[in-house]
Amino acid sequence: MCSERSLMLGLAFALTACGSLPTETIDGDNRQAFIARLAAEPAVCRSYREVYVTGFRANVRALAKDDPDAAASAKATLDESRNLLLRKGLSGSDCARPYCIIEPLQNGQLDSWCGFRIDADEGEELYQWLSYPEVREQLSSHN
Repeated sequence: MCSERSLMLGLAFALTACGSLPTETIDGDNRQAFIARLAAEPAVCRSYREVYVTGFRANVRALAKDDPDAAASAKATLDESRNLLLRKGLSGSDCARPYCIIEPLQNGQLDSWCGFRIDADEGEELYQWLSYPEVREQLSSHN
């Protein structure tokens, strides 16, 4: 387990070296089209994303505390996210899932960030990042 944690931390450090993730608001054409695409997915996809993000964040907390019981519980939550889809005859590829990363903090603490990468609406950047909570809120008001 120790080598798994080292690998996860190494990956997290590599990802954070790429820069910080912006917190833009959802208002451009690409963003609106993305929200519309998510809204058109089967209803179970929203539940899948919510359970997946909850499980990922719980796993990060378990890693930070080096708590095997919490890690097992987080794994069960992640398994449940897959089972939600299986019960409806779907798989993970049938639903858009946010990218989730581990963010190392000071004093060996860990945090997580989940969101989506889409084509940029403007500027010189190729992509823009949309935080999961922001997308979830936008989806709630989309209906």
